[in-house]
Amino acid sequence: MPSKLRAVDTAGLDAALQPAGLAAAWAAVRRVFPPTPLLESHALSRWLGRPVWLKLETVTPIRAFKVRGALAKAAELESQGDAGGLVTASAGNHGLAVAFAGRRMHRPVTVFVPEHANPTKVAAMRALGADVVRGGHTFRELADRALPFCERTGGVWVHPFDDPAVMAGQSTVGQEIAQVLPDVAQVVVPVGGGGLASGIALALLAAAPGAELVGVQMAGADAMLQSLAAGRVVAMERVSTIADGLAPGTVSDRTLAIAGAAAQFVRLSDEELYPAMRVLLECEGVPTEPSAAAGVAALLSGQVAGSGPVAVVVTGANFTMEQMARVMDTPLPAGLAAEAG
Repeated sequence: MPSKLRAVDTAGLDAALQPAGLAAAWAAVRRVFPPTPLLESHALSRWLGRPVWLKLETVTPIRAFKVRGALAKAAELESQGDAGGLVTASAGNHGLAVAFAGRRMHRPVTVFVPEHANPTKVAAMRALGADVVRGGHTFRELADRALPFCERTGGVWVHPFDDPAVMAGQSTVGQEIAQVLPDVAQVVVPVGGGGLASGIALALLAAAPGAELVGVQMAGADAMLQSLAAGRVVAMERVSTIADGLAPGTVSDRTLAIAGAAAQFVRLSDEELYPAMRVLLECEGVPTEPSAAAGVAALLSGQVAGSGPVAVVVTGANFTMEQMARVMDTPLPAGLAAEAG
């Protein structure tokens, strides 16, 4: 299938998503940590019959890609002379990222999290000094509580995906992939609200315009696919998935216009994530949370067709011990069991 990257209309994008803004985000991230590894998976390459590369966001300072967007947003605010506290709503990794950025910038942070939030991530937010407020289930419910809090306290709202500076920060993942693998044929990325996929799309459009972008959605949290079908943003009334990082239940006009236009999409069930987590752990020595394994699960499902090098973004490693116990009870796919052996 031909690349859809050129379907993105870049003319009307915010300044943060223009080349100078993407360069500023790159500088903000580089001040804190170096590019994360992009390593070939020999087991997956042999099994799939094409080079498979893993972009390991599991080794950032918070063990998830979200730190990139939070650092870019904090740097933007600093350049504008805005010293307010940071407020966000998140199921986990974005809240953890904002807490990390706030601590570095000496800003107070408040994170609104759902009732079912991953306890490991909540504990990590608090360890970084954030105030954590529980309540609600969907992103819309969290935002409805967080935005009035911002107005009362003078805090700065940091949207987890619909913020140009945050999206620019996530674009650094795509920039790093293109630098190491300029002939990349496909980039496979998990999609929740679409901020990461949008940032990567813009990076590839500039550095590897022939590449295909493949977005992976969970069947119980497929707001991007529903929005594409409807031709408008759809906010799901109910979200059901073990992949909390892919569960905002909505996208935005901006991410629909960028990621929605640029990517091909596949849909997975929750049951397909645990075998992929086992592959990453057993074959590559990389423990992950469920949402981080969605790209590998898409490869295992056979829904990602093509040839040439494929890069899979492994988005984070903030798992619970219960999740890892389930992974250890999950057998490897037959062909990969032989590779691991």
